[in-house]
Amino acid sequence: MELQTHENGNMEGSQKDANSQVPSPMETPPRGLATPEEAVNADGDQQPAKSRFTSHQIATIVGTFFAALTNMMAYSVITVFYPIEAKKRGISQTVIGMVFSVFSLSYSIGSPLIGKMIPIVGARFAFLAGSFITGGCNILFGFIIDMPTNATFTGFSFAIRILEGLGSAAALTSSSAIVASVCPDDVGKAVSLVETTVGFSFAIGPAVGGLLYHVAGFRIPFFVLGGLVLSTVVVNYFLMPNQGNEAEESSSVRRVLSIPAVWVALFANFVGFAATASLEPTLAIFLDELNFSVMAISLLFVSLGLGYGLFAVIWGAIADAKKCTRILIVVGASGSGGLFLLLGLPQILHLPVTGVLPGVTIPIAAATFSMLATPTFVDMLRSAEWYGIPSGLGLTAVISGLWNSSAALGSLAGPLLGGVITEYYGFGYSIMTIACTSFAVLIITCLFGIWEFRCGKGKREPREAFSSEDNSNDQEMRLLSSK
Repeated sequence: MELQTHENGNMEGSQKDANSQVPSPMETPPRGLATPEEAVNADGDQQPAKSRFTSHQIATIVGTFFAALTNMMAYSVITVFYPIEAKKRGISQTVIGMVFSVFSLSYSIGSPLIGKMIPIVGARFAFLAGSFITGGCNILFGFIIDMPTNATFTGFSFAIRILEGLGSAAALTSSSAIVASVCPDDVGKAVSLVETTVGFSFAIGPAVGGLLYHVAGFRIPFFVLGGLVLSTVVVNYFLMPNQGNEAEESSSVRRVLSIPAVWVALFANFVGFAATASLEPTLAIFLDELNFSVMAISLLFVSLGLGYGLFAVIWGAIADAKKCTRILIVVGASGSGGLFLLLGLPQILHLPVTGVLPGVTIPIAAATFSMLATPTFVDMLRSAEWYGIPSGLGLTAVISGLWNSSAALGSLAGPLLGGVITEYYGFGYSIMTIACTSFAVLIITCLFGIWEFRCGKGKREPREAFSSEDNSNDQEMRLLSSK
């Protein structure tokens, strides 16, 4: 009996060893989760499960969080007081608007170029160099008040904003690529955290800039915000892991753009950012006509930025967990279109409008805009992998560049189109244009989904891609299990 028991124990032990060497796909925990063995200490006591994000991932997300926050605060700090100082010098409203728009133009051109270069120069280097350029340009902008002539004042305003746009493109494009590469199982959640900081920065940047300008004058806001950006460079130099620092083969931008689904996602992202940005030059005037106070107008703009940022995390987490990016885009497009139809139609029909209507629709619209734009990054990544492009830093960098470029183009086109339509036809028609473009996203996404299922690649079932971290034994087991 003892011999039989001993043999059975050996057989069970060898079976356990074999099972431990060849884990089944169902038993293998997702990356970033603790395995059952890791939850038990040496004495056999049960330990609490680890956080979903590892320390490596947390360090990366925290670094990109502060960099994105300070970079976009540095961008938005001029919103409150720069037009006032430029107007005192006799600069026209058109030129002032172009100073704001040239940042987005530079950003949209630089983002795909930076995305292509990241695997060559290293994502960490691009991230730190971009933040350094942004902080330096912001400090330099504080000295333009000393320019002797209007020509030099205007010229240096354009030159510094162009260079600052390139720096921000490098910092934010590389940050999205880094977090997407570090968190492959939580791409939507990780990227949405970066988007949340962007929303917060747009909400608090102008307020901080206006306060510093009121207390200490023109230079101090730029010196303070520029110094904060440069301080994040120093901190991230030690905090940011060397993720993405190794040279990898860059994915082909042409190959990514040859995928029809990528264009649909880019269009949806463009519309989401254009719709939000179109309110910047028009909403304040409309609310002033409804007897809103300056404080009430400011709070409504704060709710727009905070609402977008807070809900971006929720939609990103849902996109990761449920893999329902197309459904989120469709619901976001229909929601934003319906809300702005409700806001714009009474003005076109000359019906009475009270302050309750924009006070309710604008904050809710912020949530729908983030639902429209945030899932597009995950959808582009899934589509590229489904069409056979290897996953990795090269792919995430290219997609990050394209995604940021479409967002910047939307931020550029939105205020221009919104201002022109409002000037010639009225605010109601500007809002109705936003509603129509949102419904266009709804229709195009639905029709494309039907075409892709019936005539294209078919239903996109989840497919486990090979990772660069996998060893040859793991790849061999996957290949054997697929046969």
